Amino acid sequence: MDRQLDALRQHGVTNIVMVVGYKRQAIEEHIRRHHPDLAVRCVVNQNFETTNTLFSLRDALPFCEGDFLYLNGDVVFDPGVLRRLLDERDGGCLAVDRKQCREEEVKVMVQDGTVVDIGKHLDPKKSYGEFIGVAKFSGSFAEAFRQQVAAEAKPGNEMQFFEYALHTMADKSWLVAIDITGLPCVEVDFAEDYTYAIDLFERGEGANRDADL
Repeated sequence: MDRQLDALRQHGVTNIVMVVGYKRQAIEEHIRRHHPDLAVRCVVNQNFETTNTLFSLRDALPFCEGDFLYLNGDVVFDPGVLRRLLDERDGGCLAVDRKQCREEEVKVMVQDGTVVDIGKHLDPKKSYGEFIGVAKFSGSFAEAFRQQVAAEAKPGNEMQFFEYALHTMADKSWLVAIDITGLPCVEVDFAEDYTYAIDLFERGEGANRDADL
């Protein structure tokens, strides 16, 4: 969390909406003590144990006017990832690591420069790369995406990831993959991921985890 907040600050982003649930008090206290200069609004997902990121994003969007960045809270990444997204045109911009993906990763399919599908269900052999969980939404696409999130955050979809709203959008013509290959990024799901992330960013290596596997 500290690394993400520092990266946002570095790029001039100080108005932040954070969805909290598990151990929310500890998180909120840490922000007050260590990031007093940031305007962090904590939105509570009361059903964090029974819903996924689609519902968390739905809860956050009413507090995010206009263009916005999206960051999954479990990703440690080089600040250069944000710069590549912010330098891009209007639309939906997904930070994507070009590599041979695995079954459990969120993958994207690209055709003629446009993302035509996204999700864990895609064939790893046919995917363009892995979406690392960092994105930018701007212009008219941001508004269309807001509407899609609201429509899909409904009973039956409680455990869907937020990417499901992108997957179900009929018009993805303004959704693009931004290549961030070579910039360090680690999704921290397990204790070994955390250990690896500490090692990777302390050494400052310029390759992601799969380069060493």
